[in-house]
Amino acid sequence: MIKMIALDLDGTLMYTDHMTVTENNRKALRHAHEHGAKIAISTGRTLAIIGDVCEQVPEIDYIMYSNGAGVQDRRTGEIIYKNFMSYDFCRDILERLDSLPAFIEVYIDGVDYVQPDKSKYFGGDILPKEFIERLTEQMTPVDSLLETARGREIEKITIYIPDKDEFNKAWNMLKATHGIQLASSLPISMEITKAGVNKGAALDGMCKALGITADECMAFGDAGNDCEMLEYAKYSFAMANGTQECKQSAKYETKSNAEDGVAHGIMRYL
Repeated sequence: MIKMIALDLDGTLMYTDHMTVTENNRKALRHAHEHGAKIAISTGRTLAIIGDVCEQVPEIDYIMYSNGAGVQDRRTGEIIYKNFMSYDFCRDILERLDSLPAFIEVYIDGVDYVQPDKSKYFGGDILPKEFIERLTEQMTPVDSLLETARGREIEKITIYIPDKDEFNKAWNMLKATHGIQLASSLPISMEITKAGVNKGAALDGMCKALGITADECMAFGDAGNDCEMLEYAKYSFAMANGTQECKQSAKYETKSNAEDGVAHGIMRYL
């Protein structure tokens, strides 16, 4: 019996506009919930930029956010798991990032902080314009990310670098940084969390707390930051639009996010 369904958002549950959960996907999740499965979304976004996903899918029970750095019980609002980075640990990273041609997001206490003076590096042509506009409305502009983060715990840092050569240089620099987990969900972005933080670790911790095993889990994803989650769940699906790395981590493949791939996977096995 499937007792937990974990879903990545962008490129997976969400339609190609990054904002809409299709009617077929909503029906499949409602059906699964009515038959005893808990529903969790697992996203690189923080709590402030989940948007109206939960309004579209009221059956969502848990939110694994910031690539698994935290897990919130949606019914109670309680943070039931967290593994954040300290300011002292992140200070040097933020100082190095400040000199790059990059747009930086820093997630703290569920809020997405950004510096508007770097906004020209955000999104490029890879994300729909309407989605970028919606996303930026939910960001909190500050003069200095370093000062905003001072003395506080940091969930995740996201870096957008549209220039491929600059992206590769930054990736190699960060890859050599001790104590971080580096992942990517878009060709122009990279995401930093504390070492050991990923969606698979968060799913494992949440399921253990709920008495659910990996054999009772179903998971869906499309990108590199979904791999550990797909490796963990017995019934894991890579979207047809997913990366090769993602498909190698999953047990099965389903249709794309433009073709109700989540619904097809759920109805195939549930």
